[in-house]
Amino acid sequence: MRPAAIVAILWSSFQIYVVLTGFLDPMILYPIHTVFGIALGLLTKPISARNPVLRSLDYLLVLLIAWVGLYAFWHFERISTRIPFVQALEPMDYVAGVILVLLLLEVCRRTVGYSLTVVALLFVAYAFWGNLPGLLGHRGLSLGGFVDLQAFSNNGVYGLPVGVSAELVFYFILFGVFLEKSGGGALFSDLGTALTGKFRGGAAKMSVVSSALYGTISGSAVANVVVTGMFTIPLMKRTGFRPSFAASVEAVASTGGQIMPPIMGAAAFILAQILGISYWKVALAAVIPALLYYIALYAAIDFKAMQDGLTGLPREELPDVRTGILQRIHLLFPLLLIVYYIVSFTVTPVTAAVRAIGAVVAVSFLRRATWMGPRKILDAMEKAAREAVSVAIPCAVAGLIIGVVIYTGLGLKLTDILISFSGGKLHFALLLVMGAVIILGMGMPTSAAYLISAILLAPVLIKLGAIPLAAHMFIFYFAVISMITPPVALASFAAAGIAESDLWETGLQAFKMAIPGFLIPYVIVYNPGLILEGSPAQIAWGTFTTLIGVISLAGSVIGFFFRRTRSWERLVLGGGAFLLIAPEFYTDLLGMAMVGAVLAFQLRRPSDLRRRKTSPGP
Repeated sequence: MRPAAIVAILWSSFQIYVVLTGFLDPMILYPIHTVFGIALGLLTKPISARNPVLRSLDYLLVLLIAWVGLYAFWHFERISTRIPFVQALEPMDYVAGVILVLLLLEVCRRTVGYSLTVVALLFVAYAFWGNLPGLLGHRGLSLGGFVDLQAFSNNGVYGLPVGVSAELVFYFILFGVFLEKSGGGALFSDLGTALTGKFRGGAAKMSVVSSALYGTISGSAVANVVVTGMFTIPLMKRTGFRPSFAASVEAVASTGGQIMPPIMGAAAFILAQILGISYWKVALAAVIPALLYYIALYAAIDFKAMQDGLTGLPREELPDVRTGILQRIHLLFPLLLIVYYIVSFTVTPVTAAVRAIGAVVAVSFLRRATWMGPRKILDAMEKAAREAVSVAIPCAVAGLIIGVVIYTGLGLKLTDILISFSGGKLHFALLLVMGAVIILGMGMPTSAAYLISAILLAPVLIKLGAIPLAAHMFIFYFAVISMITPPVALASFAAAGIAESDLWETGLQAFKMAIPGFLIPYVIVYNPGLILEGSPAQIAWGTFTTLIGVISLAGSVIGFFFRRTRSWERLVLGGGAFLLIAPEFYTDLLGMAMVGAVLAFQLRRPSDLRRRKTSPGP
């Protein structure tokens, strides 16, 4: 067995041991969790896979980071009882702290990329050299103070973000991988095909449904693209969709999986921890926005299918319900079980995830095709740990950044600067925050982009009148959408590789398809009824007007709204959609009137489909 596989299985085993025996003290759990993440990152992303000398260097680095973890364990009593910045550090503390930070930044460069690494280095430099003019100036940190902050306190690397990764996210990743390995991914794909395959544009609609279902067990947009796109994209191409359109549909649909309850992306768990609320409240608040996101995409596909005269999948390409779905339908039980636990509050989310993992293994033996034998279990443990690296490392780096922000007071200073830039107007601040979150998200995972933005930018929106949950959901939403926002749209690029389409064409097409989704976060802030904050009447009316708005905007973007749209009709549809953002009754009425007028004009014209059928063909 390869060293990386051994470390991955040991990491998963350690995390399961922690739950089964009772949680460890954070100052033991967090360092060991971080060390496992760094070690596995070094092994899975080596300096050179071919050069034995450089490969040996990686093994040496793994031994060094392992020593850091053992050092934290050996000196737990002293570290947990000392007072940071008051009691002096011992000489070996400096060595352990410096090794931790350097190897964390190196593995971040390898596994996440240069964007987050450069951002982290800028914050490290800011921590040491704070003699800047104006509000940004501070007294600066010494090496001892920096090591104390980052490696021996709960406001640095071993802070809240790593805590969420170690105590929550890892177990839900493990559950998702176990469910996928037992055949859950295939089940969701078959369900999506069976539900939508026979309708016009059925292959693309199937992508929406299967990606939404698969998103409940996968917190990664790129992983969602790879798993579901391998099947849906070729089908879309065969039924008449252009390769770039097929890839863009899959990218947008897969990205939405991170905002789809009951199991959302890692950032949702972090959001709950930052606000001090239950994860269930976050998941419940995300239900309506997630449904609106997918309804808008579904409507865009339907309009495109009508525009191009596309039909559903041939009967022979639809899955055999008896052999495809019924053989795996029992795998829905663990998913329903975890939802029950989260809703009923009978156990903690972590216990719910671990029990659901046990349920996956147990029910898998009901059918031979879904058996989870020892080999599959070990494969699932290895894969889960590999996927957890993409969460644990950004969380640790985000903790490093947050430590600097807290120590220097940068968060409060940045709030004052942004409020001054926006003139104290919420709508201007929302635009600034949206741009900043999307830029951050272009080069780093959703969890890291959300974390940094939440610490630095959420206070601005809250100070200008947004309720805390709405402000954080706004940032979370755009951290997710950044995966399909050019010029660095990772989900779009992954889909383009499968579709063999042009990267830039696919990225722009996906951005175009996602434009209705850009409307939803603004509605969340201006009309919190969308996240279930308000009376039943406010929730119902806000949902209804937003639904009309996103469908209208989808028609405007595609250029088809039950009939082919003229230029003025597209403008009116877009304008009506934007008017439906504001939670004012008169703007809602005006927006509805504009959309209704376009619909009335279109219904008076003969159908494009009828004209196409009667016109002579080639």
